[in-house]
Amino acid sequence: MSERTATQAEILRSHQRDNDFISQISENLTDLLHRYNLHRNFSRFMKSEIPAKLLYFIVTSGLGNQTLGEEYTGIIQADLITYRVPSLMRRVIAAILECFGEQMLMRLLEKLQVKINRPDSDLMPQAKAFLNTFLSKLRMVLPIFILVHKGLFYIYGRYYSIGRRLTGVDYLKAYGPRPHSSVSWGLRILGFATIAQCLCRLWQYRNVKDKSMNEEKEFENISGGRCQLCLEKIPDTATPCGHLFCWSCLAEWLRARNRCPLCRETVSPTRIIPLMNL
Repeated sequence: MSERTATQAEILRSHQRDNDFISQISENLTDLLHRYNLHRNFSRFMKSEIPAKLLYFIVTSGLGNQTLGEEYTGIIQADLITYRVPSLMRRVIAAILECFGEQMLMRLLEKLQVKINRPDSDLMPQAKAFLNTFLSKLRMVLPIFILVHKGLFYIYGRYYSIGRRLTGVDYLKAYGPRPHSSVSWGLRILGFATIAQCLCRLWQYRNVKDKSMNEEKEFENISGGRCQLCLEKIPDTATPCGHLFCWSCLAEWLRARNRCPLCRETVSPTRIIPLMNL
């Protein structure tokens, strides 16, 4: 790693600092909406910190300035191939992908699968089956791929997010003291542990179908093998805690609250598991 390249610890500390300010902005925006009785109109957008994060990056990176976290750690956004500051367009695209990239891709895959299965589709049954299997596997593997990328960042210290890798935006050390080298070695160990976790998760996903088949037998005794939310469709999606629902019902439920409808365990919308070959 070049002496001018920012270390993993400096980049992580910068983003932690930025996240603290983003949380504060989100709280201030929520208080402002409550003060003027506008919180009901914007409650859907204020459930996450994405609006505050986008606003924060617009007034910092979007205007060509360092973020507060970057100033705190003494790093600057740069292209490590040319050792120059990336263009404003590249920095803005990197910020947008960091805020919305995973969600946009997951929603795109979901809409593609819905379009494929429409009754008026001209696709042959074999093509529908192939595309459904492919898209289901892609939705299942995408969160693991993002976690693998994070593990590679811990190991090599390059490209904090996939959006920054796609746009070629990384960090250089501009000023200030360096962290102790043992910190970077600790993060490398964490990176190998993260990749090992991904391999274990892939192994678990291989067995999730067998588990879901047992769950389906239990559902047949309880609800006739139907989704327990709509009681109409055959369940084709599993939560990490092992409960089955149809995709549309579970996705709609998790947009309003991030908990399993049955056991109330916390569930992220990007971590639900589509079941294949049912």
